[in-house]
Amino acid sequence: MYKIILILICIFILIYLYIKYNVNTLEIAKYTIENEKIPKEFNGYNIVQISDLHSKLFGANNKKLLKKINELNPDIVVVTGDLVDGENNNYNIALDFMKELTKLYKVYYIIGNHEQKALIKKYKDEYVGYFNELNKIDFVNLDNEKVEIKKEGSKINLYGLTVPYSCYKYLFDDKEITTIDRDFLVQKLGDLDKNQFNILLSHTPFYFDEYEKWGADLTLCGHVHGGIIRLPFVGGLLSPDRKFFPKYDLGKYEKNNSTMIVSKGLGGSKVLIRVHCKPEIVSIKLKSNQI
Repeated sequence: MYKIILILICIFILIYLYIKYNVNTLEIAKYTIENEKIPKEFNGYNIVQISDLHSKLFGANNKKLLKKINELNPDIVVVTGDLVDGENNNYNIALDFMKELTKLYKVYYIIGNHEQKALIKKYKDEYVGYFNELNKIDFVNLDNEKVEIKKEGSKINLYGLTVPYSCYKYLFDDKEITTIDRDFLVQKLGDLDKNQFNILLSHTPFYFDEYEKWGADLTLCGHVHGGIIRLPFVGGLLSPDRKFFPKYDLGKYEKNNSTMIVSKGLGGSKVLIRVHCKPEIVSIKLKSNQI
């Protein structure tokens, strides 16, 4: 009997150590995007994507996370939503991270569903205070907006989509879901110049078909956490809208001449713990065919 108890204790300890290692070990996902519309001046341009921090710490004051980003030597950093967790009011982690990050790099940011969720939860007042402090930091908040990134006389376009909160479905949530189509994107972001290279930041990947129809050459997303639990040879198990085996969970997807990269993000879910799904930073190198 004592041997059985000892074995069970050892198994639980091993499971605990595995989970702790799994959720605290940062991975780097590297991609190369080659497109004839990328100007030669942007050849080798390095974009680092951060997504779904959910107020998680990697070392004191996120020093480990910042060190990993520094090692990638990005030209810009894009944040694709959910710096905070809508279920708690631990906002200083996100604020401190953004303060340190923006000292080093030009940062472009969009909100995710958790930033919007916080406004209707019990921490609404604290969240308003958080965003007031956040907006004092030197970054670019792309709220259905476009910026031109220029280099040596050439440019690429960067768009940031604010996905309406009504596009996100939750467990036991019977609200009518808003859908995103090309007309919606044109209304929010305008028509784009398809002769130029256009990057779209959108928190959710579930509308990739519409992003492609609109004309995005490269879309960067998060939200799905890699499926939270990743099964060998199968992929992600569960999406945040409580659907099994989401179509877009992690990695690079292509349709016609459009590419989407989905980050599995950094933080976790309040309901489920990441399994075989380490947090990641995404590094994207642009490659020009105009050389």
